[in-house]
Amino acid sequence: MKMIQQKREKETLQAALQKLREEVPVGDYKVKWEVLTGKGTGYDALVSFKKILREYAVVINMNINPKMIDAMEFYLNAANRTVILITHAITDRTATELKQRNIQFIDTLGNIYLTQEDPFVLVHKTGNRPQETANGRPANAFVGTKLRVVFALLTNEDAVNLTYREVADLAGVALGTVGWAFRDLKLLGYIRVYKHKRKIMNRDKLVSKWLEAYPTEIRPKLNPRRFTAPDRNWWLQTDLNRYGAILGGETAAAVLTKYLHPEHGVLYMRGDIHELATALKLRADPRGNLTVMDRFWDGEALRINQTPIAPPLLVCAELLAEGGKRNMETVKMIRENHDV
Repeated sequence: MKMIQQKREKETLQAALQKLREEVPVGDYKVKWEVLTGKGTGYDALVSFKKILREYAVVINMNINPKMIDAMEFYLNAANRTVILITHAITDRTATELKQRNIQFIDTLGNIYLTQEDPFVLVHKTGNRPQETANGRPANAFVGTKLRVVFALLTNEDAVNLTYREVADLAGVALGTVGWAFRDLKLLGYIRVYKHKRKIMNRDKLVSKWLEAYPTEIRPKLNPRRFTAPDRNWWLQTDLNRYGAILGGETAAAVLTKYLHPEHGVLYMRGDIHELATALKLRADPRGNLTVMDRFWDGEALRINQTPIAPPLLVCAELLAEGGKRNMETVKMIRENHDV
């Protein structure tokens, strides 16, 4: 299964590099696959060119949109080396956003942003569009409710070897969704079966893919409602357990790290929020300091001094969705200290 995904990635990378060679006389190139890296910096390959002195790390992501870029920028910056983003097809809007953040990219259609000083190379081309194709849809575990299955596997160590029914209950999805999610994860090389046991592979990369997809594929479907809480320390003054609420976002990060001073809080709940809204004197406000969302996962909450905290992976996802340098620094701390 992993070989199938690597074949797709190899074909995508080769097509992108051929487009680059049409623009820049880079000469022959060499690709090293299966690059071993540190936490959160999972490259797919290293590429070297005959006529360019620098060796590039490569990250392949088939589908990119602007809402993923905050998370993507965080991981690429953490790489501490030059990284090129390789993708199938990139929109003008996404290309512009990547260029503004100096994230280099090449797609298979010839949209390119590549820059270096020695020897001088600067290529910036956009506007190429894909043609209609009759090819079947490739495996994709990072869309819709399949992402909830991935979340369950990443936040529960033994979940990968539970029955599909048990995973469905844990993730809060239909049984069929679990089957498709496992099928896609196997095809993509993230699950391997050995001696009748399943194992998560390339976990850091799987985490990064989930974090990138969260803002567009999960968060909008959680019925987010924004309020103003007049007491700025509401999360310190309230027994959340009484209301079945779980702390997330910046407020949860403050509890986990004691580093961030939260400006905006998140709560995950099921059912009616009227009692909590009354207790906190909440007022509906699209720019308020508290967002209440539906809880989408099962299982016990992490508890720190009796405060129920969302899984650290989800806390990181909200911080990346909010953006900002301080949040990015906090994500790094959470990942290092909570095995995210």
